[in-house]
Amino acid sequence: MKIGILKLCVLLFLSNSILGQNKWRFAVVGDTHVGSSDTIAEMVPYLLADSVDLVLLPGDIVEAGKACSGDQLLAQLTAWKELMQPLYDEGIGVYSIRGNHEADAHDNLNVWNSFFSGSNALPQNGPSAEQNLTYSFINKNALFIMLDNYVNIHTVNQEWLNLQFEENNQPNVFVLGHEQAFKVFHSDCLDDSVLQRNTFWQSLIDNRVKVYFCGHDHFFDVARIGNGDGNEDNDVYQYNIGTGGGWLMSQFSNYNGNNTPFSPSRLHHETEHGYALVEVSDDSASGSDVTITWKMRVWNSTTSSYQYTATSSLIQYSTSAPTSVNETSIEGFDIYPNPASSYITIAGFSGNVRIYNMLGRLMWNGLIQESKTLDVSQFQAGIYIVQCDNLSKRVMVLQ
Repeated sequence: MKIGILKLCVLLFLSNSILGQNKWRFAVVGDTHVGSSDTIAEMVPYLLADSVDLVLLPGDIVEAGKACSGDQLLAQLTAWKELMQPLYDEGIGVYSIRGNHEADAHDNLNVWNSFFSGSNALPQNGPSAEQNLTYSFINKNALFIMLDNYVNIHTVNQEWLNLQFEENNQPNVFVLGHEQAFKVFHSDCLDDSVLQRNTFWQSLIDNRVKVYFCGHDHFFDVARIGNGDGNEDNDVYQYNIGTGGGWLMSQFSNYNGNNTPFSPSRLHHETEHGYALVEVSDDSASGSDVTITWKMRVWNSTTSSYQYTATSSLIQYSTSAPTSVNETSIEGFDIYPNPASSYITIAGFSGNVRIYNMLGRLMWNGLIQESKTLDVSQFQAGIYIVQCDNLSKRVMVLQ
């Protein structure tokens, strides 16, 4: 008994240390276009040196396109994985979504779902028609939401997105899609469905999202999107980071798409390759500070090679924990024992239950009637999310 208590105390101490004064990092880079470019291989050592937890890729990770066969798409995805392998080898989470170049390829869904399975699997908690395409996951004190724009072209799954917001209790929320919400160069973007785009953007505002990361356009471009209320604190940034290796686009607009009722204001632009480095603090249980740095590709004449250097282009803001948490997600059902080691019992609920690890991977799924005891002896030690319909709780598993 004393050993068990000591083990729990050690785990809680480590957990509190992690959630104390630490800062952690992730990187975002889109449009790597492997198959026509290997620039991402040049970035990987810098991503490793930045000690990132995650690398997020908002689409067009390979060249593919309309003339691409399923076999060619698979070959390009395989080549992409080889270039990214040093990240996987270091246990860094790599999370991708489709861009138009993947979505346009022949047999793309079968190839994508086959490739991103097994050890390459993405979180499987997306809507039923978009599993492995749209998904979310939690890392430390942040919720990440990855949105496919091509199951229903130029839109997002707003119903599913709203549910993610309703269930969230993290102070930081980062949302990614391939297409811009507000036109910069490509005219085919989310403003092709302007009413849905406006609903989407307002949902970001309403749920304290500060940054929407996207690709599609092959340059770096950041805009603050004003919503007309005169309060910049609740504006959301559109952060275009399609800079992973695709051919650079010298043309861009002054946000001349269908923006109403919003007002984009450009803050930064650069026609060069690079990536966004995001540093998140976890200073308290109630909030954190976020800094986003543009790291740009520059030529070093001394070493006769390219390097990726932090620039003065910074986005900085602070967040706070959600002020209203759905009480049913706390009181709606029981889990015991918690912490657990070999089994848990879920009681007080009838319906479909899903258990996810903290990377968003589905660990168990099934129906229960009033209560059910589950064997969790094969689960690794850690925190798991138990979802019963729209209710959720956490359980700690000790091994």
